[in-house]
Amino acid sequence: MPDRLTLSATNRTVLGKRVKHLRREGILPANVYGRGVDSTAIQLDGRDFRRAIRQAGIRSMFELAIDGEKESRHVLVRGLDREGGTGDPIHVDFYQVDLNTPIQTTAIIRLVGTAPAVTDLGGTLLQNLESIAIRCLPLDIPEAIELDISSLESFELSLSVGDLEVPEGVEVLVASDVGVATVDAPRLTIEGEEEEGEEDLEGEEGEEVEGEEGAESPAEGADDES
Repeated sequence: MPDRLTLSATNRTVLGKRVKHLRREGILPANVYGRGVDSTAIQLDGRDFRRAIRQAGIRSMFELAIDGEKESRHVLVRGLDREGGTGDPIHVDFYQVDLNTPIQTTAIIRLVGTAPAVTDLGGTLLQNLESIAIRCLPLDIPEAIELDISSLESFELSLSVGDLEVPEGVEVLVASDVGVATVDAPRLTIEGEEEEGEEDLEGEEGEEVEGEEGAESPAEGADDES
């Protein structure tokens, strides 16, 4: 079970459009909710949050310590608004989980090992699936699900979901035959090979080219009809 980071927060009284004043001070407005849990407006340090998701990943579970509450809440990030769509976070929604109830989430797929088809044959490793839907208890959410690529010895071989090293207690919600990784063969360039179609663009010596010697072009014929 991976270590979980703790995020410190306080209850928020500033609501609506006035939250822009909080953002100017580096404070990130947020809400926490869950099944059977009243939605609560909170706020936390924006830099601490950015640091946490860079370290643990946006899909990780965090412990949320709200000032005045005796116990931390176990939460997942279920909504994240960013400035301009891709900038710094400006609002986050946390979902409080029940530790005794399985949840559906996603886990990243981490490739481990070395593919001989890359190192020995000069191929390019392709990862067709970077994350996967899973179901498990909140405390069993893995940091990542690994896939050993050392068996990729040729370009004809591939690895699928069924080859993933899935931790105990985790159910994968994707078909086992869905492809995850393969190695693409290098493109070979034959020295001295002429570009495709180059010869077709030139007529042979003495060959009459359509449109010369007074031949009527399709465009000229169209003008006569109009």
